[in-house]
Amino acid sequence: MYEITSKDYYNKILGSWLGRIAGDFIGAPVEFMPYFDRKKKYGDITYYLEPIDLNFVNDDEMYEICALIALEKKGINLTSRDIAEEWINLLYTLNYTAEKVAIDNLKSNIWPPESGTYNNEYYDAIGAQMRADIWGQIAPGCPFIAKTYAEIDGCISHAGIGIEGEVYIAVMVSQAFFENNIEKNIKKALRFLPKEDESLYTQMILSALDIYEEFPDDYIKGRKKLIKYWNTIRERLVKETPITDERRLSFLNEIKPGIHIPEVHVLPNIGIIILSLLYGAHNDKDQLGESICISAMMGLDTDCNCGNVGAILGAQLGADKIPKKWTNPLQDTFSTYVKGYEKWKISELANRISDIGAKVIKEKGLTQIKLIE
Repeated sequence: MYEITSKDYYNKILGSWLGRIAGDFIGAPVEFMPYFDRKKKYGDITYYLEPIDLNFVNDDEMYEICALIALEKKGINLTSRDIAEEWINLLYTLNYTAEKVAIDNLKSNIWPPESGTYNNEYYDAIGAQMRADIWGQIAPGCPFIAKTYAEIDGCISHAGIGIEGEVYIAVMVSQAFFENNIEKNIKKALRFLPKEDESLYTQMILSALDIYEEFPDDYIKGRKKLIKYWNTIRERLVKETPITDERRLSFLNEIKPGIHIPEVHVLPNIGIIILSLLYGAHNDKDQLGESICISAMMGLDTDCNCGNVGAILGAQLGADKIPKKWTNPLQDTFSTYVKGYEKWKISELANRISDIGAKVIKEKGLTQIKLIE
């Protein structure tokens, strides 16, 4: 059984959110930017690329805010529909890919899990994975509980490996409260996914681990091989998609100048997250900063990836162990597109999440963790 004081629990949730928001600000300026364009404009990334704008809003976190509001209103035994109703009540119009389709479905009275599959060609995009952090935060050291919450949330807008992405990141955040070795965390979290022969998501993580072993000191070569591997998977998915499913084929065949992969698909992005965490662990003085910067330099959906990386490592380190160069510019401020909740103190957000987590621990996790006042 794990033990954690209320003070340390709050500190790690605060660290997770500070890491997440720092990752947002690192990743946002280069989101979807082709690798060589990014290299030409910014060179190697070692710090925030643009001055911190405290009014800047990243759309990724608003779903986690909705989840928090739903937990506070409905309690810790909430349903997928409870969360979905807050999407309808609280979100503005800045919704994309799977979430946009799901919201349209919800407004047409199509509820989870059908809302995640009906006319939804993006069911295995990155959206569920990007909003996973809160479920690990309210279930510290309780990965089975984090997995259950992630599945409840994920099916609102995703299916299959799209939900597996949310499960995996939620489990990693949960484990990070007590596991200080990131490679061990990565491998232990695999227990909560389908077996390798049953899941492309599991295969991608194992491939990323193999790629890292092959190129342990060269993230550029690692990224190149990862993208080559993903293209092979993508071509297989295209072949398996019926020719009549034009929207799905359009998504899988997304092509932009210099990019020949759908940038928001969950598979290449989890590969980048894994590699970023592994390469960043080389820097024992600033593991979080190194990892989010490498994640940004690897490209694709950089704000989502850097945010998840920051949330995992922030929970591992705790707020007091994150270098001030990453946290001071944030000024304990967080903006979001959620009606009535547009401005936050990051510390207040961490407090409210820790209050919910204390209830989860008391009612669901007492055989796994003890919270000490």
